[in-house]
Amino acid sequence: MTANPRAAVTWSGFAAVALAAAVWSFASLRALAVRCGTPAELAWLFPLALDAAAAVATLVWLDVRQPTRPRHFARALALVTLALSVAGNAADHALAAYHLAPPWWGVVTVAAIPPAVLGAVAHLAALATARPAPARSDPPPAPPHPAPAPAPEPPAPAPAPVRPAPARPAPATDLLERARQLRAATPTIGRGRLASELGVSTHTARQLLATLDQERQPAPETESA
Repeated sequence: MTANPRAAVTWSGFAAVALAAAVWSFASLRALAVRCGTPAELAWLFPLALDAAAAVATLVWLDVRQPTRPRHFARALALVTLALSVAGNAADHALAAYHLAPPWWGVVTVAAIPPAVLGAVAHLAALATARPAPARSDPPPAPPHPAPAPAPEPPAPAPAPVRPAPARPAPATDLLERARQLRAATPTIGRGRLASELGVSTHTARQLLATLDQERQPAPETESA
């Protein structure tokens, strides 16, 4: 006895159902192929191609180890082939029960199913056995471009030389006082040196010397009566 009786019963029942359905479907689809003009010695290939494609697609669909793309395609192929198998079984029994000849489009459909199923199964096999593409590593990000160095500021213009304001002639009282001081320090000072010391013209220096000479002259005595 097996370690799990429930599993044994489940798989036994599955095997019985699968065998009965396969035999029944095989017989109906073979008879349909014969009705549509397929030679009797080759008619068994029609149910074999259709039911085998449905079985392979169902196995890939239910295999959780398969990638998403093969499983999606297998699910679509399994549903389509199962629907064609059911429709073929129903059509064969309807034609046999009512003694009808298959329509032309039915004959064309039966003839086109095997090559179409072959192409779909080949595509499914390529998807299911393809090696996954290596993960593409993104290139490292390029280093940011350094910011351009700021342009050097132009040198500040040199300040314009300040021109000394022209010497204004000192007031007459100041010039006279300074001339008096220079005369006291140098009694023999001439007009040229005085003009140079005071920053005045020689004409002004001569007038200042004349004024100083007048100051040095004694005042005239008044006659007594």
